[in-house]
Amino acid sequence: MHKNITQSYKAHPSRSMGPTVRQVIPSAVNNIDPFVFLDHFGPVEKKPDGQGVPPHPHAGIATITYLFAGSNRHQDSYGHDVIVNAGDIAWMQAGKGIVHAEGMNENRTESEIVHGLQFWISLPAKDKFIEPDFFYHPSADLPTVHLHNTTIRILCGELFGHRSPVKSLSPAYIFDITIPSKQTIEIPCTIGNTTGLYIVSGSLEVAEQTLLPASMTAFDTTGDTLVLRANEASRCVLFGGTPLNEPIVGYASYVMNTEEQIRQVMMDYQMGNMGTVKL
Repeated sequence: MHKNITQSYKAHPSRSMGPTVRQVIPSAVNNIDPFVFLDHFGPVEKKPDGQGVPPHPHAGIATITYLFAGSNRHQDSYGHDVIVNAGDIAWMQAGKGIVHAEGMNENRTESEIVHGLQFWISLPAKDKFIEPDFFYHPSADLPTVHLHNTTIRILCGELFGHRSPVKSLSPAYIFDITIPSKQTIEIPCTIGNTTGLYIVSGSLEVAEQTLLPASMTAFDTTGDTLVLRANEASRCVLFGGTPLNEPIVGYASYVMNTEEQIRQVMMDYQMGNMGTVKL
């Protein structure tokens, strides 16, 4: 049975972050449980004197940064410091609380174009206060599937017998799909899982609707096949997973299950329990 669309909206530029950032979730659709946040940033020129995003805290989630182009420096209060390049995965398990900085003090001598996505996945209730950690997966370690002329990079999860090395505490999948013009593909889906499709570029026909760039689409959980037909050369990201079906209480960069937990992590940050980033 083919999947049907339940919601489909265009993600508009962020009012707070500026015209080069689109807040896709929760602005266009509420969430794709366990995913609670998605930003699409760029393409934008990053100049040598750019300062990046200064240190800030997270708790109760995993943050995932994936670049289509450019690079970004990750630093955090647990001592991780790595340059993330296009095609790599930076997976930060915030747990009980961690502070990180993005793109700070890169000592660049030339400008570059940066383009990518950042997801947040809510951690299961039992893992909200787990010890923080960070995992870096270079592009070469992520499997690629060629389906006819379509290329599918498996960033998280499993597809067609290929499994990503990325480990998620919340069962999830993320696929980066590049489809040539007029190509049609069928993606198998697990009944009961959530499914979201974000169009990065091009145009797709899906469930009798035309999906254009920056459109975020959610599907039902009953179908077992998603059919994508490209009207032109297109790129999209397919993601979702086993829904947690747990309360979501968000404040700033924290996502917990209760207001009391939010107050706890706010206090932990103010008391310095999440550490500091050495820039």
